[in-house]
Amino acid sequence: MSSQQRAMEAAMKDMASQQILEGIKQQEKQLDEAIQKLDNMEEDDFEKLREKRLQQMKKQAEQRHTWKLLGHGEYNELADQSAFFECVKKSPRCIIHFYRPSTRHCEKLDRIMSDCAGKHLETRMCKINAEKSPYLVEKLNIFMMPTLLLVKDSKTVHHIRGFDEFGGTDDFDIETFEYITSNYGVLNYDGGVPDFLTGDRSKGVNSIGMKSGSIRAGLHERDYDDDEEED
Repeated sequence: MSSQQRAMEAAMKDMASQQILEGIKQQEKQLDEAIQKLDNMEEDDFEKLREKRLQQMKKQAEQRHTWKLLGHGEYNELADQSAFFECVKKSPRCIIHFYRPSTRHCEKLDRIMSDCAGKHLETRMCKINAEKSPYLVEKLNIFMMPTLLLVKDSKTVHHIRGFDEFGGTDDFDIETFEYITSNYGVLNYDGGVPDFLTGDRSKGVNSIGMKSGSIRAGLHERDYDDDEEED
């Protein structure tokens, strides 16, 4: 290494050190300001903070109660297509499993979603028999079993068809399910990235389609209104 290169490397290290030091100083400044703010607070200020926190807790409790009334926290089956429309209209975030009783891979999702429902009260998780829902199957381009329909604010944001997005196998865990679905904004997940991206993901265990031949294009970000339910 030449003297010029060593000088440049030393200059870059010095610059990096200065940036790190500046960052530490900024963090210390913010901490000092927060401590000073607490020191200057009076009893009335603490009471206001306490009241604000109590109101937040009350609001969260009310929200959880509302979610439970809508069926959140449990994994259950929608009775018919009308129940589907009621579900996506009333719950802000839904994960709906379109299944077929004769498809064994659907049972894997049943177990995962049943465990996940209790952990994520913010999301309605349910399933519907595709064979008994021909209108939805046609309108939503459901042609593979299993299919997960991800709905947010009454709009379809994504279809997860088969298990390719879960690593191309039905041997995935609940953390993988949480991570994948959270990427589409239908579930809250603050864990790490699962180790499911290794191997050939092009060879999944996707089951057979609902029917052969051409399938009408799906309706991405579909909005569910009253007219659809009446149809």
